[in-house]
Amino acid sequence: MRQKLFVAAFACILMMATLQWQGANLKRNSSPRGIVELEMATQPRQVAFLMEVWDKSVVKINIWIDFLFIVSYVAFLALACEAVSTKWENQNFKIIGLTLARVAVVAGVLDIGENLLMLQTIAGNFTVVSLQMTHYFATIKFTLAAIVLIYLMISIPVSLRNN
Repeated sequence: MRQKLFVAAFACILMMATLQWQGANLKRNSSPRGIVELEMATQPRQVAFLMEVWDKSVVKINIWIDFLFIVSYVAFLALACEAVSTKWENQNFKIIGLTLARVAVVAGVLDIGENLLMLQTIAGNFTVVSLQMTHYFATIKFTLAAIVLIYLMISIPVSLRNN
C-alpha cells in the first residue's frame, strides 16, 4: 500500500506541475485562474472572450493532459484515505475514510464529464445548459476534493501518531 501511495503521490505532483507548465499561457490578467475560467464559465460571452485571448490548441492539450491528472489524483486521494482510515481507533472515522476514498472516485468521474464538456465547448458545440453543467460538475468536483483533503489533513497527524 505504501509503495502504491508513493507512486500515486509522485504521479499527482508530476501531473500538477505539467498542467501548470503547459497551461501557463492561459493565465493572464484577463483570465488569472487559467483553465478554471473555462470550467466556471456559464455564459457564451465568457467563452467567446476566452477563445479570443487563448490559443485553442493550448486549451485542448491542457484538457487532454488533465485526463492523466484525474487518474493520478483519484488514485492518490483514494489510496491516502484508505491508508489513514486504518490508523483511526474510532470506527466512525475509519468508515468516513473508506467512504471518502469512493468520493474521490466520484470527483474524478465529474472531472471527466467536465473535460468532455469543455472539449465540446472549445469546438464550438455548446449551449448555456452545457456551460452550466460544466460549471456544476467543476463546483461539485472541487467541493468533494476539498472534503477529502480536509479529512486527510485531520487524519495525517493521527496516522503519524499511531504509526
